[in-house]
Amino acid sequence: MENQKMSEPEAIQDNVSAINEDKKSIQEEEREKILNVENERKNVAEAVEDKKPKEVKEGMEVKPKKIPIGGIQMPGFFTRSKSKEHCKDDDQTEGTELIEQDKEKKEESTSSSAKLKLPNIFKKNKSVDVETGEKNDESKDRLKLLETIRQPIVSVFQRIKRAPESQNLTNQQGQAGLASMETLEDKSHDDKTNSELKNIPLDDSKEQEQKQDEPKIHWAQNIKEYKLAIGGFLLFFLLIIIIVICLSKSGPVPLPTPPLRDGKYIETVTSCGKVEGKMEDSSFAFRGIPYARPPIEDLRFKYAQPLDQVEYCWNGTLQAHNATPTCLQILANQTVTGVEDCLTLDIVTPYVRYDNPLPVIVLIGADSFIGGSPGKMRPSARYARSRDVVFVRPNFRLGALGFLSLDILSESDYPHTSGNYGLSDILEALRWIQLNIVHFGGDKRSVTLFGHKAGATMVTALATMSNARKYFTRAWASSGGSIYPSKLRKDTEIEFRQFLQQINCDNAACLRNIQPTKLIKSVPHTWIKPQPDLPARDEDPTKRHQWLVIDGRILKENPSEVWQRDQLRVDLVIGSTAQAANSELLRFKHINWTEFLIRHHINESYIGTQNLTKDVTAKYQANYRGLSSLVTDIRIVCPLYNIWSQMTKVTFYVVNQTRENQITDIDSDIDAILGRYEPKTPEQRRYFSAMQGLFYHFVWYGKVEQKSLNKTVLIVDQDVLPNSTYSHCNYWILKDFVPKFAALD
Repeated sequence: MENQKMSEPEAIQDNVSAINEDKKSIQEEEREKILNVENERKNVAEAVEDKKPKEVKEGMEVKPKKIPIGGIQMPGFFTRSKSKEHCKDDDQTEGTELIEQDKEKKEESTSSSAKLKLPNIFKKNKSVDVETGEKNDESKDRLKLLETIRQPIVSVFQRIKRAPESQNLTNQQGQAGLASMETLEDKSHDDKTNSELKNIPLDDSKEQEQKQDEPKIHWAQNIKEYKLAIGGFLLFFLLIIIIVICLSKSGPVPLPTPPLRDGKYIETVTSCGKVEGKMEDSSFAFRGIPYARPPIEDLRFKYAQPLDQVEYCWNGTLQAHNATPTCLQILANQTVTGVEDCLTLDIVTPYVRYDNPLPVIVLIGADSFIGGSPGKMRPSARYARSRDVVFVRPNFRLGALGFLSLDILSESDYPHTSGNYGLSDILEALRWIQLNIVHFGGDKRSVTLFGHKAGATMVTALATMSNARKYFTRAWASSGGSIYPSKLRKDTEIEFRQFLQQINCDNAACLRNIQPTKLIKSVPHTWIKPQPDLPARDEDPTKRHQWLVIDGRILKENPSEVWQRDQLRVDLVIGSTAQAANSELLRFKHINWTEFLIRHHINESYIGTQNLTKDVTAKYQANYRGLSSLVTDIRIVCPLYNIWSQMTKVTFYVVNQTRENQITDIDSDIDAILGRYEPKTPEQRRYFSAMQGLFYHFVWYGKVEQKSLNKTVLIVDQDVLPNSTYSHCNYWILKDFVPKFAALD
């Protein structure tokens, strides 16, 4: 018995030694296998599909996270039977030993645990007999021990990189990677369900909350970056669209403003060559630029011919510094002035540039059809700058050289027509403006034809052309005539025959070779515009000479017929001043116009023959201003009012603001518009501002700012006031004085 007792500890010691040696050899083998597994894992991991593991039974899932040593009991720890509770501390020690990778620590922990925990190891395996154990059982135990050592190592590497499903020993089974040899062996024989497993919560709530929040933060960040990317792309795309639209609207890049030479000379180009202008009052003036071929020799009594060939142009740069002479004409004092080769124009512009073109105002001025041009219609350099407009003043033919109409002249030209040469000059100047004004900072789409006196008559006649908008967009006519040609060209032949007899010419060649001054001076006295006064008792309006004719080329019908049909192609403003008929001849006919002289003068006129003296003296003041208003109403204002009443889209104005001698003379509106005088009183300054505002708003926008919705007359005084009618015009229309005695030019 004693020997048996003595042999039993020795047997146990031998078994322990054998186990330790086996364990060391197994650890060495496992270390080699671990290295092999790592190498094999690198190759296999590339072929593994990256997908999440399927859910396992409740309580059996092991999340791949870093497990602090001693901080958690994995499911393998919790599957032991109640009889093994006393080995809990030993199991924890064994788990710690298995996690440690240092070889020396493993050996120390293994030897110490083997000495202390041997009974626990052999108590688990009930079928093992130490004395009579068979070799098969030992081999099974060794395989189980190898498996238990292998499983924690695989579990540890699983947290670093997920192995393929075929090699992962714990993913699908929900088994813990870190466990002792005893707990793993117990689990294989344990029938307990997962619901009975003991879960020990760890103090990693913060870590779990962070992991739960990670997907939300991740997706929120992705969405934010996605929105920023889309927003940036849309902003860039929108910027590209805006740039393309701006470039398409602006057209080609404008040329820079040419530099000044010697501080005052500037150069630009035209369709016929370069021209050089000079600075005047902070603006640039180009004077004497040819716009048509000289109307001399064979071109006399022909419509204006364009400069459409190189031989008609100039070489080098044209020095457009000084004004050229006007066309041949007769002034009011019967003086002859001007030259025949006169078809040039002057341009005054605040800028010589191609961007932001400015409205263009073409000045057409003449006291009558035989002379007095340009009169007050001269461009103002100061107002070109202050009002941002471009002024153009062309010369045009007057008198016999500008309006003579004869059969012999018609037969020498094709198409067979004659007369209205002065109108053709204005049209050719407008064509030149359409082609070249862009080089002077002007806008060819915004051209206003501005006429005064006889020039206003020409402007309103041109406004009735069917193709007028091809040349200009709007027109302003001040104190013009309202009697237009009602006779065909052949009906005027008798009148012009008298002119031929006076100059002793009977063919076109003679007319083209005669001295131009002789042609001008030979005009009959009855063709010269008379000074305005009350209609004489014996006055016959039908015998007055009409310079304009219906030539079939420029004027194809009577302008009054166009007005009646209300078919104007351009915007039109017509007007006058309240005493436009004022003249020195009438004013100084008597030193002092008394009431008696006023009444007597009225009674001796055609008004007296109609027994209207009493009515008229009751309507007008018995002084010179009243007399001047009476003459103006019959000759100018009321005939224009009659034309305006036939049209719906035309504006009509009358200026009442007086200047010297309490008279609103015929130049009052022109002087205010072009700044020809300085206002001296507050009333004059207000009128000055009102008149300029009315005109330049029309030039810029094509409409009158103060125009009422209803058809009204604009009374321009210190302010612009609309009125339903004007003074006594309806009375004179009813009495058949208007338009019967209207002025021709």
